[in-house]
Amino acid sequence: MLSTMGATGFYLLNSVVFFQTAGAAITYLIVIGDTIPVILGLLGFPIARRWVIFVCSLAFVLPLLFFRSIGSLARVSIISVMTLPPILFAVAFSGFQYAPDHKRSFDFVGDNVFPAIGVMAFAMLSTQTAFMNYQTLANPSKRAWAQATGIAVSLSWAISFVFAIIGFISFGEDVMPNIFNSFPLTDELINYGRGLLGFSMFLTFPQAFYPARAALHKVLGHEDAHSLPSDTEHVLTTLGLFIPILVCGVFIADLGLLYQLIGGFCSTFLAYIIPGLCYFFVFWADKSQSYAFIATLGEDEDNDEHGQEGFDDNSDEEDSGHNTQSIGRKKVALEKHTRSQVERGQVSIGDNDNEGQILLPFSHITHHSHSHTHHTSSYGATTTVIAPLGLDSSISSAEIGTAGNRARRRRLSTVGKRPRKTELWLDVGAGILLVFGVFVMVISTATTLKKMAGYA
Repeated sequence: MLSTMGATGFYLLNSVVFFQTAGAAITYLIVIGDTIPVILGLLGFPIARRWVIFVCSLAFVLPLLFFRSIGSLARVSIISVMTLPPILFAVAFSGFQYAPDHKRSFDFVGDNVFPAIGVMAFAMLSTQTAFMNYQTLANPSKRAWAQATGIAVSLSWAISFVFAIIGFISFGEDVMPNIFNSFPLTDELINYGRGLLGFSMFLTFPQAFYPARAALHKVLGHEDAHSLPSDTEHVLTTLGLFIPILVCGVFIADLGLLYQLIGGFCSTFLAYIIPGLCYFFVFWADKSQSYAFIATLGEDEDNDEHGQEGFDDNSDEEDSGHNTQSIGRKKVALEKHTRSQVERGQVSIGDNDNEGQILLPFSHITHHSHSHTHHTSSYGATTTVIAPLGLDSSISSAEIGTAGNRARRRRLSTVGKRPRKTELWLDVGAGILLVFGVFVMVISTATTLKKMAGYA
């Protein structure tokens, strides 16, 4: 978003991520309030819901929030995931006993379609945590990341799907947003599941809190590509964010409406609208004047620091030394060539020269004594293709714009390959994604706000 839309995109993205993850953290406190007080009451300690949330959050949740890296919570996360099978078993075993007492509607489309789409987006969206998790992998390679995301997304989808099916079959139209609230308090197995769910919320809360804090750090200017928050900033931001989330969790009790509000606005924005916007800003922006950025490379230290280096395939490591030397030679050649072109008045250098990048008008990028730049296009979106000095083939501007050493090394392996093109189906797909996201966001948010106004 920063690369495609500048400061506006940067603040827009971090603001949406902040409200998405902070809202998710509030829902975890609501679930704690729906489960733990019931268990304490059955054990002979009847305590008000609000006091349970307040005390448990301070005693069990807050101590987990002062770590800087989400990787410090790896063992905690494993314990949280291990509570899911017994919770699912308790719901499945007890749920079907109540099926005869409830009516089920088999209408394919109900009266709450768009808020439901938002809730589904909320349930499955995890991009705001993905980069943090990637940087804490023991082996941060492309293969390891593919395995981790494949297993995580498939497993979470399956668990969500099973819970939904059990809830529909068992309680039909009477099912509650928190399925445990659909069961009577006298079911001992369900009470066991309630206790495990409340316990898992203590451990799951940081997974939403950490991305919210990171987004807040970025918006406040505490964190960027070259600096991290100081200890004082880290502690103050943690406490300053935790307190309002705790207050909201104490006083908000309707889990379903909160799901719909966050899902309909924030999750839909992140899942559908932002990807579509980025596509069109990358491939459609400023088509009248084609420019290409040629990175002069040599910023490996910065990329290593932020985890970019780790995204290489395992095989990439073998060629790193040779490619780095080759890239360095091409950097020198490019600088000399560009300097001579500037002296002859054939090209102009943009303001980014002092940052290691040279902005060249498309029509003046040359290869030795003749042009070796190709401009390929298909319907709608265009791709500028550039041949680096010393190579006989070309690479796409998408590869040039990719951050990190992986993209830089890949440029040397594109000899003899066809340039990439954007196709009609990509343009149509991005357009549908964008329009669908805007439509769902507007309708879902309006519907939810109307319901909330009715409750008020």
